[in-house]
Amino acid sequence: MNQESGQPGAPKVVVVTTMKDEGAYILDWISHYKSIGVTDFVIFTNDCSDPTDHILRCLNRMGVVQHRFNRVMRRGPHKSALMWAEYEPAVAAADWVLVVDVDEYLQINSGDGTLPGLLAERADADAVSFVWRIFGNAGVSQVDHPPVPQAFTRAEPEAGAPGEHRFFKTVHRNNGKFHRMGVHRPFLAVPPQEVNWQLADGTRMPEEELEGALHVRGGYGYEGAQLNHYALRSRDGFLNKKARGRANHFTSSIEPGYWHRFDRNEEEDRRLADRFEAALAVKEKLLRDAALREQHEAALTWHRRKGRKARISQEGQEFLELLKVSEDAA
Repeated sequence: MNQESGQPGAPKVVVVTTMKDEGAYILDWISHYKSIGVTDFVIFTNDCSDPTDHILRCLNRMGVVQHRFNRVMRRGPHKSALMWAEYEPAVAAADWVLVVDVDEYLQINSGDGTLPGLLAERADADAVSFVWRIFGNAGVSQVDHPPVPQAFTRAEPEAGAPGEHRFFKTVHRNNGKFHRMGVHRPFLAVPPQEVNWQLADGTRMPEEELEGALHVRGGYGYEGAQLNHYALRSRDGFLNKKARGRANHFTSSIEPGYWHRFDRNEEEDRRLADRFEAALAVKEKLLRDAALREQHEAALTWHRRKGRKARISQEGQEFLELLKVSEDAA
């Protein structure tokens, strides 16, 4: 079901995120979250080389997002953005706040397929965590591919190995029980016993874990929803990401071990891919704006060219050779 923002009676759900050089992926991601009922976006950027800022300024003009240039502090880009976001009117006015990245797509597996619908099912919850399910590269080499959820449909097994932990992201009520946002979860402003924190299927999070949990073991709540994490995307796109650096860290580099950690292709899951038409309908409406369409096409061109250059560069060739050697040895 398509539930674009602004439906009468729907809760105000704000997404807060930060981006750098993500221009090729923005519209599909925004359109997806609008199609499942997100009402507001607060998006911070810093040091972009591609048309990311131009796309977001267009969307800001159109009233789709609130775009801010991030003043990055010593804590790094992502945590700085979350600090500044606390002052944003859209955050203050929201019923629910979700911190999620542009390579993470929320897949609702129950009810009417919308986030407000799921939150209505979790009406007694103060916070709901959506557990990652990692989707791999699946052999896609170039940036020219369908929207991410349609291009990458192979993932890690739905059932984890015994004792395996998986990280989550969290939507929380703006009800005074949390004093600030975090990358994976909000931080408590009240004792844990006063907080009803659930997974997407309604499973209660253990009270003794509420103050510090970033991941869960065992049941992941996927019957309610899962957070599809497309950390790699295409090989060219990954090389662009490697050149850009990690969003959460100034100095942390992306090495072959990162690729192998996230290149999970054991099972097929097409559920989001097969119902992505609702998002594409939103995207089509957005692209009626000529300036936005121009910047979106410029971003696609930028990422294609950047990917080709990265692939044939010495560093890119060496990195791809390392991947090949490790894959052959596996």
